[in-house]
Amino acid sequence: MRCILVDRARARNRLKRRADGLRVDLGELAASPFAEDDERIERVDAALTRLEQIDRRAAGVVTMKFFLGLEEEEIASTLGVTPRTVRRDWAYAKAWLKAEIEEPTDGDVT
Repeated sequence: MRCILVDRARARNRLKRRADGLRVDLGELAASPFAEDDERIERVDAALTRLEQIDRRAAGVVTMKFFLGLEEEEIASTLGVTPRTVRRDWAYAKAWLKAEIEEPTDGDVT
């Protein structure tokens, strides 16, 4: 499902590239798993690929929650962990992805 959504987003974005920066609101990350925001899907996918190299389970939680729309209990059952572990991985992954995806503003030091 992730590959299908990302490929579709990339194809549509080729036609409508924007020069301005895009901010991704991770607070809404799981609220709408099939959102029409193609650039958001592409940016999340790229960051998620980097997260997979660091923490495969946390990346799996994001994939199941964001791209498949699964609930915590379903994810926990699939991964063989507790719902509390899923919440912890989700919180970690959200913070990590937010830091990876957001572009620095004028006041940020890089």
